[in-house]
Amino acid sequence: MPSTVAQTSAAPDDSPEFAAFSEAMDVFVHATKRARTRLSEEEGIDLSLSQLHLLGGLEAAGQPLGVGELAHAAELSVPTVTRMVDGLVRRGIVARERGTKDRRQVRVSLTDQGRGLVERKRAAIRERRLAIFRSLSEGERREAAHLLCRLAEALNDT
Repeated sequence: MPSTVAQTSAAPDDSPEFAAFSEAMDVFVHATKRARTRLSEEEGIDLSLSQLHLLGGLEAAGQPLGVGELAHAAELSVPTVTRMVDGLVRRGIVARERGTKDRRQVRVSLTDQGRGLVERKRAAIRERRLAIFRSLSEGERREAAHLLCRLAEALNDT
């Protein structure tokens, strides 16, 4: 099955062009990791992007979800979501509720503390992105948006 990514002339993997691209990717990945760590430390918001994504699915549902439903909404495996929920319950960010009709059924809901944490994390991410956006010229902004989408597409296709 052909890739949806546009095929261009491939540079040999020992070319200076590929070496520069590879180095730039490494620098970018390390910068994003440092930025995530800094954001958590500066804002006092100890919530990973994976956890934020999970909680966002729970918030969007507007009602408690079963672990399987939550895993589906977050596009994660059930065991991964179970481990994440365990940690989030210990921190008071989500709560587990037993079903009233079937006590074996467990539903997960966002606590008020969790809702506030999600709001603060989203606001901090938005502010950080806005600062980055403002640091770019108008042309760089357009190019960055295009390239980020193309890189995401390429990553999804590999």
